[in-house]
Amino acid sequence: QNAEAQIAAATAAREELNVLRRQLDGLDPQARELAAQRDRVALDIRDRTILMPFDGMVDRVFIDPGEYVAAGQRVLMLHDPARVRVEANVRETDIRHFRPGTPVRVTVDAIPGRVFEAVVERVGGAATSEFALLPSPNPSGNFTKITQRLPIRVALRPAPEAGLLRPGMMVQVEAAAVE
Repeated sequence: QNAEAQIAAATAAREELNVLRRQLDGLDPQARELAAQRDRVALDIRDRTILMPFDGMVDRVFIDPGEYVAAGQRVLMLHDPARVRVEANVRETDIRHFRPGTPVRVTVDAIPGRVFEAVVERVGGAATSEFALLPSPNPSGNFTKITQRLPIRVALRPAPEAGLLRPGMMVQVEAAAVE
C-alpha cells in the first residue's frame, strides 16, 4: 500500500511537471516578444542619446523639451573649457607680428593684472570685411582707405582653470614685434 501511494504521488508529480512544461512552452513566444520589445526600446534610447567626445559646458539650448528635431538641426551650443582659444581681429599693419607658433600674451578685461601665455594657432587668409553681412556701399565712387583686420586664433597654454574664462569675454592679444 505504501508503494502504491508512492507510485500515485510520482504519477501525479509527473502530470504536474507535464502541465508546467506546457505552460512554459506557452510562455516562450511571449518571452521572445518581450526580448524583442526590450531590444527595440534600447535601440530607441540609443538613437535619442547625444554623446560628446569631450566634457563640455552647455552655453545655450536651442530647443524645448519634447520638441522634435531634424537631422543637422542645432540643438546645443557648448564649449570645452580645457581647450580655451581666443579669436581676435588684428590690424593689417600689425599682422606681420603674428604667425602660427608665435608666442603671445593675453589679458582679460574681467581679470585685471593677470596675463595668460598663449600661442598663435592660425592666421586667417582674408580680411574680415570680405565676409561682412552688409558690404559698405560707396555710391559716390570716392575711395577712403580703412585699415582692415585679419582674424587670428590663439590657444592658451596651459589652459586656465575651468570656468575662469568664458566665451565672449573681451581680451587683448599682444605679441613681441618680429620682423
